[in-house]
Amino acid sequence: MTPQPPASAPARITVLTAAHAPAYKALRDEALRCAPEAFTSDYATALQRPAQAYAPRLSLPASEGFFLGAWDAHGALLGSLGCEREQRAQQRHMATVVAMMVAPRAQRRGIGRQLLQACLERAAQIAGLEQLVLTVTAGNEHVVRLYERAGFTPYGLLPRAIVVAGRGHDKLHMLRLLPSSPLWHAPHEDH
Repeated sequence: MTPQPPASAPARITVLTAAHAPAYKALRDEALRCAPEAFTSDYATALQRPAQAYAPRLSLPASEGFFLGAWDAHGALLGSLGCEREQRAQQRHMATVVAMMVAPRAQRRGIGRQLLQACLERAAQIAGLEQLVLTVTAGNEHVVRLYERAGFTPYGLLPRAIVVAGRGHDKLHMLRLLPSSPLWHAPHEDH
């Protein structure tokens, strides 16, 4: 039996701003280095990108989306998750959940679940937003289950969506309706 990390206090979840760009870049670089198969971006390219290049992404107007950060008691950024609204008029009812990252030292402590729950709550408050979509590496069963428990359902699989060091990885496409959707029915959530 694998030992579980020690229980810890829940992370403090906040909306990230441009001022958080250096912490976000450090977390992102670490995530890309440790789990390259989980992202479409690559570590070598990300290293060349300055922290302030992330500032616009972290400065979205509230109606266009947000990025959340999970902080420990000492002010270290442990995880992040984004939600970016579609720009085309006929897709404005939809947003994409992007860039789920939890620092390796903080994984398996419920931080991803906290971020995802906060994302769902905040997305439900955006006027006209009816559904969320995301892609996840299909072989990452732990994260796929996390999304399924939060009410996301698969709707397609893109084989070899990314290739890392010569190895192809499939991406599972998932959908989560929000209460404002005319198709809404309360999802069953496991906790």
